[in-house]
Amino acid sequence: MLIGGVTPDGTGAGVAAQVNVTVPVLTLLGKSEEPGYLAGYGPIDPDTVRRLAAGAPSFTRLLTHPETGVVLSMGRDTYKVPAALKRWLEVRDETCTFPGCRRSAKRSDVDHSVEWQHGGQTDAMNLAHLCPYHHAVKSYTRWTPRHLGDGRIEWTSPAGYRYIVEPSADMRPPRTPQPQPKPPAPAVGVWNLDPEPDDPDNTTPF
Repeated sequence: MLIGGVTPDGTGAGVAAQVNVTVPVLTLLGKSEEPGYLAGYGPIDPDTVRRLAAGAPSFTRLLTHPETGVVLSMGRDTYKVPAALKRWLEVRDETCTFPGCRRSAKRSDVDHSVEWQHGGQTDAMNLAHLCPYHHAVKSYTRWTPRHLGDGRIEWTSPAGYRYIVEPSADMRPPRTPQPQPKPPAPAVGVWNLDPEPDDPDNTTPF
C-alpha cells in the first residue's frame, strides 16, 4: 500500500511487476518456432511467448540483427529515452558502466555514448548508465566508451589503456543451434596392383 497507494475500492494497489520478454517477430506471427527469451530466466517456448504477447498491454519495438539477435537501433526520432527502453537498459547494465564502478543503475544517468548533437542515436547500442561522477568524467575528459555490439563496452583511458565492461545480463534472444557440417570422410587410398610396363622389377611404388 505504501508503494502502490490505494485503489478506488479501498484496497491496496500493491507492487506492479514488469516482465521483459524478447519475442522474435516471426515467432509472434506464427511463421517461426524460434523460442523467446524471458529476462532473468532464459528461453521460453513459442506457444508461451504468443500467450504472453496476446495479453501484453504494450510493446517496445527493437530492431535486431537477423543472425545474432543483437538490438541495433531505435532511431533518431527522439532524444528522450523511452521508459520501456530505460527498463531494458537497467536490466542489461544493473550498475554504472564505467570500469570498476558499482553504483546502481537506478541512481545513474542514461547517457548517449556518441552525443546526440554529433549524430548519436537513442538506441540500446548507444546508451549506457553512468553515475553522475563518471558521466562528468566521460563528458569532460578523454575517457571514451565504444559499444562492441553485444552488450559489452570498451573504455579507452586518456593514456590509451583499454578496459572492457561486461553487461550484467545477456539481453540477446537465444539463437537456434545450427547443424554442424559433417567432417569429410577420410581419404581412401587406391593402390594399383598391376605392374607398370616400364617397371622392370614388377613392383608397385608406395
